[in-house]
Amino acid sequence: MQRGMLALALTIAAGLAGCSSKSTSTPAVQATQPTATAQAAQPAPKPQPIAVPASASPDQVVTVFLNALRSGDSATTESLLTAKAKEELSKQEILVDVQSAPNATYQVQAAEVLPDNPNGAHVRSQWTEKYDDGTVEYEIVWVLRKQNEGWRMAGMAMQLVPGQDLQFLNFEDPADMLKKKEEAMAALQAPAAQTAQQPKAPAQAAPAALER
Repeated sequence: MQRGMLALALTIAAGLAGCSSKSTSTPAVQATQPTATAQAAQPAPKPQPIAVPASASPDQVVTVFLNALRSGDSATTESLLTAKAKEELSKQEILVDVQSAPNATYQVQAAEVLPDNPNGAHVRSQWTEKYDDGTVEYEIVWVLRKQNEGWRMAGMAMQLVPGQDLQFLNFEDPADMLKKKEEAMAALQAPAAQTAQQPKAPAQAAPAALER
């Protein structure tokens, strides 16, 4: 079963489920409705993102980003993506729509600015989710780029399939993310299918001492 951050990573890669496509244009027949009805049907004002100062460090930006993911704050989540990532999402007509994860906690380490690229940084974090049947932890490396408005999220690296290497999900390249998502889904579904196909062991007779 996919959970929390893993599901989010695969969702981001697909541009589906956790993201919702922009609605198509309103049918012409609806334009004939009374003005009062049309006004009543107007959507609520779009939530405003949390303002993050341009001087914020990469790890501070990641902290705000993760808090937005945990609380389901889609506006802030989207606002902290790089301009290129937002441009590509717009081309695909995708709206960021994250689901809250109130059972999650996270820890963010100090940022590592790339020695050969002062406009790039990596931030390691640990995302932990507690469930009734146990705890799930994810080690994630966030990739950020410095832009005019400050540090912004360009991608993430995490283990999509247990036992395999980290996979980099480039928020600025939806096609590559979709490919990796499909590969990860196939790898995750294979063991489940094999388990389902295995014949069940025959029921054993009860010990004589317990027979009645």
